[in-house]
Amino acid sequence: MSAQAITNHQSLLDPREKVRYTLMVLISIVIYAILALVVVTTPELGITVGLYAVIFAFFALLLNGFAIGYLRGNGVRVSRTQLPMLNEMVMAHAKKLQMSEVPAVYVVQAGGTLNAFAMRFLGRDFVVIYSDVLAMAMRQGEDAVSFIVAHELGHVWRGHLRHRWLITPARMVPYLGSAYSRSCEYTCDRVGAFCRPEGAVSGLMVLAAGADMYPHVDVPEFTAQTTAEAGFWVRWAELVSTHPRLPKRVGALLAAGVPLPATLGDTSRAVASAAQRAHERR
Repeated sequence: MSAQAITNHQSLLDPREKVRYTLMVLISIVIYAILALVVVTTPELGITVGLYAVIFAFFALLLNGFAIGYLRGNGVRVSRTQLPMLNEMVMAHAKKLQMSEVPAVYVVQAGGTLNAFAMRFLGRDFVVIYSDVLAMAMRQGEDAVSFIVAHELGHVWRGHLRHRWLITPARMVPYLGSAYSRSCEYTCDRVGAFCRPEGAVSGLMVLAAGADMYPHVDVPEFTAQTTAEAGFWVRWAELVSTHPRLPKRVGALLAAGVPLPATLGDTSRAVASAAQRAHERR
């Protein structure tokens, strides 16, 4: 994850993301063409299909509008004077990613859940950070939090939230939509590691084990679960999930040369070095 990587847009992308997105666009175009043909050849059926499409779009707009309204009405809007440490992270990452517009960032309370996400509504992007993620930074976990923030900014930077209508029909194809989403997550992990490599592994381990326990987890043993825990139900659960399994995400970063935090043991760092050398030989 060199500083020069941003000059090459493709270097931060998971190789499968572009392929899967292209496939989804092609499938969606075919579906839209079929619907258009139905409208032309069978007006009565076309009216019915169009009516259902309008109803679906209307309710989707209502649900998203309600979510944004709740967020803006109850969340804490981050600014230079409001939660300035988090604002500095956002601005630093946005500058490094050369983002022309910085999304609005809100902090919300979520009952102890450690997470963050990005969303888009009527042309505006938003990043939401759960309050317990920010609280972890106050307990000297700033690197991990910084990675998580950069990961979410990666969705905005890459444009994952734009023109979603274009691939909506393809999402009805079993497993394809979730496969594309997993590729997007791998991409954003790389973006997060580019912005804050020191917190990349810690940021994912926090999501796996929590803010208090993640420093005590053996990272190599955790990544080994990728093959050790690979039964039918595990594989099927991942196939329908929008996110890859956390052991695979951590392993992918280690293979890409992302360093382990200095707080982890020598064994973990040795295994990470071996993973990096193996990646370089490929």
